[in-house]
Amino acid sequence: MMLCPHCKAELEAGSIYCESCGEELQIVPDYDPLEELVIGQEEEQDLTSGEITEEQKQKKSDQESNEIKKTAVKWWKSKLVGQLLLMFAAILICFGIFLHSYRSMGRENDYSYQLEKGRELTEEERWEEALPYLKQAWSLQGNSEGADLKALRLMARAYAAIDAKELAVGCMEDAVRYESAVRGSNYDLREIYDEYMEILNDTKQTALIDEVIEACEYEDIRKDLLAYRVEKPACDMAEGTYNYYVMLELNAEYGSIYYTLDGTEPTKESTRYEKPIELAEGENLLCAVAINKKGMVSEPLVRVYRLEFKYDPNMDEED
Repeated sequence: MMLCPHCKAELEAGSIYCESCGEELQIVPDYDPLEELVIGQEEEQDLTSGEITEEQKQKKSDQESNEIKKTAVKWWKSKLVGQLLLMFAAILICFGIFLHSYRSMGRENDYSYQLEKGRELTEEERWEEALPYLKQAWSLQGNSEGADLKALRLMARAYAAIDAKELAVGCMEDAVRYESAVRGSNYDLREIYDEYMEILNDTKQTALIDEVIEACEYEDIRKDLLAYRVEKPACDMAEGTYNYYVMLELNAEYGSIYYTLDGTEPTKESTRYEKPIELAEGENLLCAVAINKKGMVSEPLVRVYRLEFKYDPNMDEED
C-alpha cells in the first residue's frame, strides 16, 4: 500500500496526484545502490578469476575476428591504392616520353623550326649551339631545286665566328653555286657575294678576293666586286739589322696603309702612312695593313728591323 507523502492518505496503484490533497506525486524507482555495487563486483570478480561465460567467449571471438577483417581490408585497400598510383605514374611517364619523342621527331623534320631556332641562337651569338639546327635545316631541303639558302648563309656566319675559316668559305661557295644554278644573276646573288666578301674580311682571308672575282661568271657582278679588292702592303727594304738610319717606303693598291712599330695589328685608329717611316735606334716591329673604302682589311705585312750604331773612338780624335 502506498501513502501520500504530504497528507498520508492511501493512494491507488499508479496514481500521479493525491486525491485528498491534490499534490503531485514523485515516483521513485525501486533502485538499490548497494545491490548494483555488489553485482558489479561479482562481474569484475568473474572476469579476474578467468571464469568467462560462453556468451562472453563468443562475443570476444567475434570482436577479434572483426578486427582481423578490418585490418585485412585496410591492408588490401592500401596496397591496391599504392598499385594503382604506381600504375598511373608509370602511364604518365610513358605518355610523357612518347609525347616528347613524338614532338622531337616532328621538330627534327620541321625545316621552319630548325631554321628559326638556328637564327635565334646566331642572333644571341651562341654560334656552336646554332650550328646543329642550321645543319639540320639545310639537310632537310638543301638538295631540292630552288632551296632556301638562309640556313647555309647563317652557317657561314657561325663558322666564321668560331674561326672555322675553310668551312665558312665552303658554305659561301655552295650558296653562290646554288643561287647561280637556279636563278642566275639576280639581286639575291649579288647580296650573297656581298656576304661572301664580309666573310672573307671577318676571317682575314681577303687574299682570296681576286680568286672569287675571277670565278664569277657574271660580268656585271664582277665589276661590282672590284671595289672589294685589297692587297697586302709592300716595303722597299728587307727586314734585318742595319748600322745606319733607315727610312721605309710602303705602297699598296686599292686602299690606305695604316701601321704600327710595336708589333700590334693596325686598325683605322693607328698611324696612317703618308710619308717614309724613319726608324729609331734599337728594335722596330713593323706591322702594316691596307684598308679600302669597303672596309676590307688586307693581310698584314710584318717585318723586324734592328738599328745598331757602333761607337768609333777615331771619330773623337778627329774632332
